[in-house]
Order: sequence, then C-alpha cells, then structure tokens
Amino acid sequence: MATDLLIVEATDQFTVTMKAANSCKRGDILGYSSGWVKADADVGAGPLYGQCIALNDAGGGDPVSVARKALVYDIDAPYTAQTVQYLSGTAGGHTETRPGAGVGNLMQVIGYSYDTYYAMLECVPPREFEIFLSPDVLDTSSEPGLGKADTGWPGPELTLVETAYFKGRIPESVVGSIVIARMIGNSVNASAGDLDLTIVGSYDGTAAAPAANNQDTGTAITAGDWVQADADNKILTTDVSALFDAGFWLPGRTFGIFLDPDGITGAMQILGLYIVGLKV
Repeated sequence: MATDLLIVEATDQFTVTMKAANSCKRGDILGYSSGWVKADADVGAGPLYGQCIALNDAGGGDPVSVARKALVYDIDAPYTAQTVQYLSGTAGGHTETRPGAGVGNLMQVIGYSYDTYYAMLECVPPREFEIFLSPDVLDTSSEPGLGKADTGWPGPELTLVETAYFKGRIPESVVGSIVIARMIGNSVNASAGDLDLTIVGSYDGTAAAPAANNQDTGTAITAGDWVQADADNKILTTDVSALFDAGFWLPGRTFGIFLDPDGITGAMQILGLYIVGLKV
C-alpha cells in the first residue's frame, strides 16, 4: 500500500481524538479501546473491529477527521480488481487475504476493490445475529437420541440423573460480549432446579499449529435454575451466558456444552439453546 493513500471522497464524517501514545496515517482503519486506536483483526490484539477510516495523519492525543465510508486511491496499484478487502492483522490496515482463519482472528469485511487502484472502504456498525441449537443427539436420558414429545414439544426429558449436550460455533465476525445465551425447556411438572453446566471450546488450528480440544473451558455454572417460577406445562428458561466469558466469546471458536442436573423434581424437557450476539 502507498504511504500516502489518497482519499477521493468520504461520507458520514466526524472527528475523534487519538488515544495517547497512538498515532494513525490517512487511510488507516480505526477502532475504540478506551480511546481511538488502529483497528486490528489479530486475536492477540483483542481483536479490535474497525469503526471508521482516518482521513488525515494524527499523533497521540491529536484530533483526526474520520469517515464511515471512503473511496481510496493507491498509486502503487496494490489491489486485485473486484476483490473483497478485509480488516488486516496488521494494525490499521486492510488486506485481500482472510487474516489467519482458524486461530481466533476477526473476519471483518471492510471494503471492495473496483480495480487495481481504487477501493471503497466502509465500516458497518455491529448488528445482532441469532443462533438456535437443538440438543445434541447424545444424551443420557431414558430416550437417548430421539427424545420424547410432550404437549407438542420434542426433545430429551431430563430428571436429576440424566444429562444432555449442545454443540455450536461462534461466528468468525463476532465482536463485543455475548448478548443472550438462554437454555429453553418445557416443564413436565419440573421444580427444584439445580443445574450444573460446563463448556469446552477450541479454534480449528492450522497444519503448523493444531489446537488442543480443551483450549478454553469458559466459566462453569453450578446450581443454575430457571428464571420462571416452577410450574407444570410452562416454558422455563435458564440464563447460561456466564459460560461464554470474555476470554471464551471470540471469533471462530467451536464449543460444546454439557448439562448435568444435580436436581430436578419431575422432569424438564430440553428444547434448545438460544444465543444472541453482535457481529460486523
């Protein structure tokens, strides 16, 4: 990339102040971490998603004009025509290569090249996404794999001596903290909930650096209970967001959750796991 990138046009402009001891160049992608700094897709840097494009050079503590969207011209012609641009693992930069997939780096599409000289860069605000996971086919209920049906709802029906699992994957474009993680059940005269939940997660790893299958174990939940009052034939939910702590909720992590009740009077039919998060 040219050291003096030209901003051809910019929209949605405003001014921010660079964080102390941090600087930027025109065309750098900026993010916010207790102050404005260069955005960085590398997991070792947070990662930190891009929120705007610098329109001028600035040093630590200096004001800098920024824009959400900018058409840039690079005299070095570094682009491949008609190619997606990603936030780079080099702070402030953008790249045509997905930055190290499978190791926790953020995949943020930051723009698109029109030809070898011009690219349109755009920082889009985070948006909510939803995931709904059915219980895994592996469970230790009295009806393993198939579950039961109760008042029209299918799923494993757990008592205090039975267990269930979920497995899923966090999107590679995830940012921020988890918004909602809620286990949803159908009460079969369930009461006295005492639910233990554990989580394990790992990245995919690479050929050169395979990942351990217990890379992170989040924060376990003991003696969890449902939010609603005990009642038969009601939907009961349990907040399990604590499993996905700040060190766990990172891009591209596959996870497994184990539900091991210490206590359920009656039975609880497990319908699914509902997750809401933010991604760019």
